[in-house]
Amino acid sequence: MPAIRILHGADFHLDSPFSLRSPREAERRRTELRSDLSSVMLYIRLQRIQVCLLSGDLFDGESVTPETSALLERELSSCPDCRFFLSPGNHDPLTPSSPYRRMRLPENVHVFGPQKERVRLDELGVDVYGFAFDGADCPENPLTGYPPRDPDRVNLLCCHGDLDGRSGYGSFTRADLAASGFDYVALGHIHKGTGLQCEQTAAGRVYWAYPGCLEGRGFDETGEKGVLCGTVEKGKVDLQFVRISKRRYELADCDVTSCTRLEALERVRALARTYGADTTLRVFLTGEVKDGLLLLPEEITPPDGACAVETVDRTVLAPDLTAIEQSGTLKGVFFRLMREKQEVPGADAELYEQALRYGLLALDGRNVADVDFEGF
Repeated sequence: MPAIRILHGADFHLDSPFSLRSPREAERRRTELRSDLSSVMLYIRLQRIQVCLLSGDLFDGESVTPETSALLERELSSCPDCRFFLSPGNHDPLTPSSPYRRMRLPENVHVFGPQKERVRLDELGVDVYGFAFDGADCPENPLTGYPPRDPDRVNLLCCHGDLDGRSGYGSFTRADLAASGFDYVALGHIHKGTGLQCEQTAAGRVYWAYPGCLEGRGFDETGEKGVLCGTVEKGKVDLQFVRISKRRYELADCDVTSCTRLEALERVRALARTYGADTTLRVFLTGEVKDGLLLLPEEITPPDGACAVETVDRTVLAPDLTAIEQSGTLKGVFFRLMREKQEVPGADAELYEQALRYGLLALDGRNVADVDFEGF
């Protein structure tokens, strides 16, 4: 039996609101997500994918725009030689008002329902199993309760669920994976891709993976995003990550100990140059500094067109306190006032120490809202 070419994707979150962005930027990001969908379908046609497994949260919610619905219908119809299997998740559950019930999906698309089922593809020697969330949560194990596996066929499971989770979103364990008896378990829900994984059992191997989300939407979804693509045959799975995302978010630390403002600025710029123009980078400034480092966004991004950069100040201020105390500046007056209040009998010394630190930061022009005070 020849190997089957499959593509596994999940967590596209089409029509995400991007509510923290301006209306224009939010619409641009939604357009990028729709463009990512078209890129996936183009890849399916070019690579002659036979089975596509979409493991939940294709939509971000039940409210789907007519443009997105029409695009999905059109793109799925453009791949008539591929069989699509959709397992609605916690963001797009198969409720009575689900967008899946309103769309006119082509015959090559199967949307799993709340009852766990098996679809037999006799022409490929493949059985595809799956089910749908029918609400925002799912208390049952997504890996159990299916019709028996046929040992002579390739058995694929497409489902949404939370590995080792206690979230109520279809929790399961690695032991459940090992005991499942599937050749490949195509998972969705976790936005960080795992790459291809394998559980070795006495009965054979169970391969599984989370492909991660299709496009990072913020700094909680860092790195390149995309889908898994490759071949599946009995006892063997070979899937590779394929990047689809138009942009990426990244986090990095930058030690600016003892740096002047200009030295710190150049260190951040040098770090940014190691990333491409597709990247939005958040840099955490670390180390001890004697003066405040107020780095403006418009001057941080390198002038050679590299990635966009923002900073979060986690430096520890280590000023020359003796010089400040003796100075006739506003900082000196403030320092002496705080020290006097600390010495008052019964005063909350720790509280005044914090007030002193915050005040010196503010007087140095530091953006106090961006400072991580956890260690202070």
